[in-house]
Amino acid sequence: MENIVGEVLRGVRLGKLVEFRNMAVVPICHESTIAGGYITLKEGLEAGSLTIHEVSVHGSVPELVAVNTGHLPVLILDGEELAGAKQNRAVNTTILVPSLSKVNIPVSCTEQGRWSYSTKTFMDSDVVMSHRTRKNRSASVTRNLVNEMSFCSDQGQVWENIHSEASFVNASSATGAMRDTFEHLRPRLEDYVNAFAVVEKQKGFVVLVNGKPVGMEMISSHEKYALLHAKLMRSYATEAIYSEGENGSSTADEARKFVKEATLCRSECYPSIGLGDDWRFTGNGMVGSALVVNGSVLHYAFFRSEHSGTHRFEASNGMMDPAGRRQSRFRRNTMDEGMSC
Repeated sequence: MENIVGEVLRGVRLGKLVEFRNMAVVPICHESTIAGGYITLKEGLEAGSLTIHEVSVHGSVPELVAVNTGHLPVLILDGEELAGAKQNRAVNTTILVPSLSKVNIPVSCTEQGRWSYSTKTFMDSDVVMSHRTRKNRSASVTRNLVNEMSFCSDQGQVWENIHSEASFVNASSATGAMRDTFEHLRPRLEDYVNAFAVVEKQKGFVVLVNGKPVGMEMISSHEKYALLHAKLMRSYATEAIYSEGENGSSTADEARKFVKEATLCRSECYPSIGLGDDWRFTGNGMVGSALVVNGSVLHYAFFRSEHSGTHRFEASNGMMDPAGRRQSRFRRNTMDEGMSC
């Protein structure tokens, strides 16, 4: 992997492993700095300098419009969910929205049973897609980039994952909303957030579940990472909850091995939706992505694509069992055509 992402990965400094229940986190620190600055999705929405709305009064499921009237670009992470408007959506790839600009952003539907306005514009839902749904969605976006130069996802698979995860933990939702599963799990998820506090100068982490690395993230600014830490911890903690009852002890060596394997992935570069370049990584049982702007890696995420346990709702290929697929297919067939992605 001869690119700036590989250089950053080779310079990663890992902190002390911390364990809680069946999940372990190894903090990532890096001495690199970036020129200029940016703000996060939540900061932009709360300041009023960023607004996100439907592309038209009628809407389009796989696309939204982000308007940045501020003088700093806005970083929106892959998997961050937006709530409101005609239905909740999650962003398909990490995007840096330029200052004083309007950008159409690719998204996936995360609320299958609603297609009517609840609010005029979107708010930050305080949720990043679950590790499992995000991993599978990232793989489908990469495939579409390779085959069609498109940042679209496999929407059917996203709905299947959301439905199966809700069923697995007995979460209910009148509209099939991913966010409702997170709310159902919130007390348990907060236990993980509290167990893995941010350490000084932390910019990311490697996560292990039942002793196996499942993914890692890094954000260029430790100040911005601190703002996103809890969101990301909840995303990965869902995997720990879904994997309870399995065995395995976590070691820092496994985390170091995971980072090294990421440097050996195959890579391809594509123009980003906003500023910079969108890098995609495959191989070594991984799928990954990174946003590089002006020679700096603003964000990267790598997932162990082959990781899946013996859970009743997901087979080793990342899809649900046949009964789950039939249930989800029935749900999709009963949706209004206007909901199709």
